[in-house]
Amino acid sequence: MFKRFFGSGASAGPDLGEEKGSDFVIEDDDEEDKYQPNSAFMENLRLNMSKMIAYAQSADVVLQREVAEMLANEAVSADRQAQIVEYGGLRLLVPLTKSTDHDVRRLAAHALANLSVNAKNQTLMADEGAVEMLLDLLESDNEVVQRQAAKAVANLGVNQDNKLKIGKIGGIPRLVRLAASPALQVKIEAIAALGNLAVNDFNELEIVKDGALVHLAASAAVAAQYMQQARGRRSREGAHWEELAAQCARCLRNLTVNPLNRAAVVDSEVVPALKIFSQSTNDRIAQQSSKALRNLAAANTSISLGSGTDAVKSREDAAGGSSRSKGSGKGSGRESKDGRK
Repeated sequence: MFKRFFGSGASAGPDLGEEKGSDFVIEDDDEEDKYQPNSAFMENLRLNMSKMIAYAQSADVVLQREVAEMLANEAVSADRQAQIVEYGGLRLLVPLTKSTDHDVRRLAAHALANLSVNAKNQTLMADEGAVEMLLDLLESDNEVVQRQAAKAVANLGVNQDNKLKIGKIGGIPRLVRLAASPALQVKIEAIAALGNLAVNDFNELEIVKDGALVHLAASAAVAAQYMQQARGRRSREGAHWEELAAQCARCLRNLTVNPLNRAAVVDSEVVPALKIFSQSTNDRIAQQSSKALRNLAAANTSISLGSGTDAVKSREDAAGGSSRSKGSGKGSGRESKDGRK
């Protein structure tokens, strides 16, 4: 009856969000779906929100799971991400994020991660309580829920107003804890979120005060060791380690913009890893780490930049120089946007 009421939609089954390959890529909507009217689920979301909330609040986990799965699937479409929020879909997600069932919370976190990709949604979601929902999900002991919640926080943290809100209501300590996770992809998403939040004067100090540097240094050291052993060989596992290196370098680059953080970063013994990163053939890793090293060298003449930064500088000069974030005259400037798809 439930599926007849809401329509069968495009159910992806229990493996939703666990695709092999890329992680929650927003698919191009260039096939027949673009020319189709709203799905039965979307139409009922618009017309029958109160009934759907009742189903989401139901003690019946099967009903909760079906609502959560349909929301997560519909949120894959870029066109529908805005519609779901416009129709009140966040009100529907509130009871789902509080479900006693891990799978329901996983699907709810997946839906929030997909919805947060849309730039217009980022402000609306924060205004309607999504930040609080996500911070609760960061406390989950389920790694998939942690990863999706951290990814959504990273996306919401692209928005300037959201950065401070997330920092002020306790998002930073939760993300720092997940940065120490033994699960590689959880670690990556948590550090990516911290990197986005670090583009804020309050947050960049709080991240260091809350102990993030010990985890950033440990992650950077392991990623650097892998990169040295791989010697340019490409593999699926290697792509994850390179992403960890890129996010560590970006986060450290943003943190070192503030002169008050630089001594602590040097004391964390992360500089050797940054030097290895600066020699990477991956431009994202090389550029971010080189800018972090330049920030550190500006305040500590004992730090040598190494040959890698010279090569990166040459590539930047050939491309017209490095960009600086608006309003930042410090160091190499901060990089803000890193939407997580």
